[in-house]
Amino acid sequence: MIRFIHLERRFEKELEALEKRGEKEAAAARNAEELIAALTQNGPPDLKKAGKLTGWGEKWIEGCIKYDLGEGFRMICFRRGETFFVSYIGTHDGCHNWLDHFSGRHNWVAKENSTTLPVQMAEPAENLETPSENEALEKDYDGLLMEEIDEKILRKIFSGLVKNGKRID
Repeated sequence: MIRFIHLERRFEKELEALEKRGEKEAAAARNAEELIAALTQNGPPDLKKAGKLTGWGEKWIEGCIKYDLGEGFRMICFRRGETFFVSYIGTHDGCHNWLDHFSGRHNWVAKENSTTLPVQMAEPAENLETPSENEALEKDYDGLLMEEIDEKILRKIFSGLVKNGKRID
């Protein structure tokens, strides 16, 4: 379930620049803003149904979703645990170049100078006991990320401390 939409700073800068360019660019920027608004409202989003996806190209990077904004513009996003990262907006060729440059590097979280939006939770059914929206959002952001780290990731990070599946003391 997605709880946060994280707008990376480079995306925000390019979105601002698109709004100031021509008519096609401004339309793509509006489509991106509408898509982000749809993702943050009405409960946990179905990422593949939130907007028009590109036909192909995002499958070669794990967790990547590429939305078609029309007029030859795309928006590149990544899902990591409960956070959805909106990373880049640009032309088809610009997105391809960006993906070539950043492929293999998207296992990090870039929170500096960026915006994180909470996803509004849908109203729970009357008979189900679920945490309130405020309780869910009060949970520490770093804590949510830490919940996604499993033993496989830790073994990769601390590979020097484990040899052939056994701890080195």
